[in-house]
Amino acid sequence: MKLALVTTPWTADSTVGQRTRELVRQLSDAIQFDVFVEPGLEGPDYFGWATRSANTLVPREHDSVLYAIGDEPAHAFMLPLVRRFGGCVALHAWGLPQLALAAFPELARGGWRGAWRALSEGGPSDAARYWSNRSKLGREPVSALAELALNRSIVRFGDAFFVADEATKKRVLDDRNAPTPICVAPFDSAGNADDWAAVAREWRTAFERFPAPRTARKSFVALRIAEGLRRADRR
Repeated sequence: MKLALVTTPWTADSTVGQRTRELVRQLSDAIQFDVFVEPGLEGPDYFGWATRSANTLVPREHDSVLYAIGDEPAHAFMLPLVRRFGGCVALHAWGLPQLALAAFPELARGGWRGAWRALSEGGPSDAARYWSNRSKLGREPVSALAELALNRSIVRFGDAFFVADEATKKRVLDDRNAPTPICVAPFDSAGNADDWAAVAREWRTAFERFPAPRTARKSFVALRIAEGLRRADRR
C-alpha cells in the first residue's frame, strides 16, 4: 500500500505531528509513505524521506491520502486539500476553531462575513454563538471561538476517519448523516512503543477496507484550473 501523508514537518512544534511520527514509525514496514507538508516548508528528512510541497500532491498516484489534523493553526493548509481531494482524516480533535481562524481571516474580523463563515463551517449554533461573542473578536479571537466546532470542511469532505473515542465517532456520524468508514483507535493516549504498535495494527486493518480518495482519478489539471477560478472569484 502506498499512502500520501499530509502532515507538519518533522521540525514543527506540533502535538499531532509527534503522534503521527510515532504511528508512521510503526506502519512504515508495511506501508510506503510519500510525505507532503505546507508549501514552502518541504525538504527536511522524515524517516529518510524528503518531504514534498502539498501543491504537488496527486491523489491518483496513491492508494489513499491521509491527513493528520488537529486544532492547530499549522494545519490550516490541509483544509482546501480535504475539500478538493477527499481522503482519510485522522481527526485528533472535534472542535477546530484555531485551524479555522488561520484558514479564514474573516472570522477574526467579525461582521457579516465572519458570521457567514461561522455558519458555513459550524452550522446555525456556531453562527449564533459567534455573533454573541463578536465584541471579543478584535481583542481575543481565539477565546471567542474556543467553544465552536468550525469543522465542516474537514468532517463533511473527508471520506473516512480515524478518531480517538466513541464520542467523537458519534459526532462525526451524526454530523455527516451518511454511511462513513470510521475506525476508533486511541491515538491520542498511546504512550510506549507497544501501545503505538497495537494502534498501528488497527490502522492497517482499517486501511484495507477504507475507500480510495473520491477524486483520485480526476484530472490534476482540471483541479488546478478550478482552484485558479476560485481564487479569481475571491479577488
